Amino acid sequence: MEVKLQRLNAMPAAYVHVLSQSPEEDALRTILEYTKINGLTQKTGVRLFGRNTYPTDKPEPHGYEYYLTIDKSAKPMGQVSFKELPGGLYAALSVKNLFKIAEGWANLFSWVESSGHEPVGVTKGGHGWVNSAFEELVSWQQEQPPTEWVFNLFVQLRE
Repeated sequence: MEVKLQRLNAMPAAYVHVLSQSPEEDALRTILEYTKINGLTQKTGVRLFGRNTYPTDKPEPHGYEYYLTIDKSAKPMGQVSFKELPGGLYAALSVKNLFKIAEGWANLFSWVESSGHEPVGVTKGGHGWVNSAFEELVSWQQEQPPTEWVFNLFVQLRE
């Protein structure tokens, strides 16, 4: 697993947050429905980023939020509002297979810790605490089993 430094520009995004018994699945279902209704399912260049949210300082319960990069023609709808995905310098690692994400995160955070870089860390937002890290589901437009999903994991670094 090779970690790379990558600069992401701030990106306008369709945004959804879910706090439920299965927040990842429920948030994904909501944002994918939004892509279908708005004709974004096959549009190139659309990126999908997600991360956990924590309403308290404990690990459970947790929510999940998705950011779907959009252009200026998109409209908010239902649970989907607009937000900006934060830009900056990130440590990035690619992982294939949904079930290898925990291992990928452990490797990425270990690399950040030993690299001399400092992560932006945890902040409190509208839905509680969030880490300055994102999971980009690269293969979101392809119908594949979760073992074939490709993710880019990002940890934002202090500059």
